[in-house]
Amino acid sequence: MKKTITLGILALGLSFGACQSNTKKETACKGDCTKCEKTSETKVASNQAKAGVYYFHGDRKCKTCKAVGAKAKEVAASLNANFFDINFDQEENKELAKTFQASSSGLYIKSAKSGEIQDLTTFAFRNAINDTPAYIEKLETVIKAELQ
Repeated sequence: MKKTITLGILALGLSFGACQSNTKKETACKGDCTKCEKTSETKVASNQAKAGVYYFHGDRKCKTCKAVGAKAKEVAASLNANFFDINFDQEENKELAKTFQASSSGLYIKSAKSGEIQDLTTFAFRNAINDTPAYIEKLETVIKAELQ
């Protein structure tokens, strides 16, 4: 009886392990990009935050982080809006990151009309890869409303 129970538990454990090892699923970035690809791309914005699209990231960017930044840059360029690529890990960008309350990767729009900062981070990271047309459409709409 003990052998049967032991073999049953062992078989069950192996079947669960086999299922999980074959299903490699990429997940969206949750802001902790410590295991993501290292990047050297950095551009420093002035301490006086201007109206525009602000993409904050660390030294390392995952697939989703890269997609958020690349698409935001494309849309901003197509609409002649300012785009700022900010590496918050660089000392000279720490104050700007505080202004936007950006402690992890994020996407923000600073309005030319009101000066208010709109946080698009959750929407951007949820849709940049999974629903790119919706991401681009919303970004275009917000940029047109806030920056033109």
